[in-house]
Amino acid sequence: MVYDRNKYKIVLFKNGERNKVLFSSNNKKSILEKYTKFIEEKKPKFIMEYISRKKIMFELAVVTKESTENTLYVKDSVGRTKEVALNDSEYKFIKMLPYWKEEKIYDHSLKTKVSFSTVMENYLVDNSFKQVFTLNNKVVVQKDETFNVFSLKTVSDAIRLLTVIELEFLNKGRYDCLFVTDNSTVQRKQLYNLLENAGYNRDFLRKQYTY
Repeated sequence: MVYDRNKYKIVLFKNGERNKVLFSSNNKKSILEKYTKFIEEKKPKFIMEYISRKKIMFELAVVTKESTENTLYVKDSVGRTKEVALNDSEYKFIKMLPYWKEEKIYDHSLKTKVSFSTVMENYLVDNSFKQVFTLNNKVVVQKDETFNVFSLKTVSDAIRLLTVIELEFLNKGRYDCLFVTDNSTVQRKQLYNLLENAGYNRDFLRKQYTY
């Protein structure tokens, strides 16, 4: 990552390693105000937890060219504590806090990645009875004979998305949906047959990871 000449920067870290610069300035007050805005942003309801099947954590830091005695430590993806250092840079840390990125969901109907809010608004907004169920790394919304399939990176992401959707329904006092996880071989076989009859390929349905 290339640094410019500004004294202060807001840097996004991924598992303790620099990911990208979000903002830079020569004014300390300006950089701290911007940092506060980032940290106080409303956290997305469905955040990114995996990249290439590896657990991911984000932190947002303020770094400076000015002299500082701060030493910061973060935990890696397996819980080990390590010092965060910018070894190839003249910048030092001022502060660092946990952060997040919104996870996107692949919509096979639209053939593109969409946000959690788009899934809710496009497929779950009406009060007609529906089912939402998981199948490996997929979440399926069923209304009568219509199926909308969404792919996630991992099986745990699919379960997490179903849980977030269910909580959204409960928080709004909605009871027009049945939520089901695929927790048995017999159940998965039934779902394979159901979705295969709806036009989906069984090999695709059996996949447990998406990169």
